[in-house]
Amino acid sequence: MSYEAVLEKVKTLPEPCLEAASNYLDFLLYQYGLSKMNPLVESDEVFNAKMQKGYEDAMEGRCKPVDQAFADIKKRFA
Repeated sequence: MSYEAVLEKVKTLPEPCLEAASNYLDFLLYQYGLSKMNPLVESDEVFNAKMQKGYEDAMEGRCKPVDQAFADIKKRFA
């Protein structure tokens, strides 16, 4: 369904229904946002393994100083 088709349906709604339609759209956007966050959730085992690797990297000197790391991030996303 296209945006235009949805807009045409919304235009035909009686004014008392607009708040309910707006609330439902907010709910749909909220659900969509949650579904996008799900891939970010990981098990405790995966999290602990990543933390352990990071700790080992730091102890073995396989990391950058924090100012260099932030400079690299700034270059990449600025």
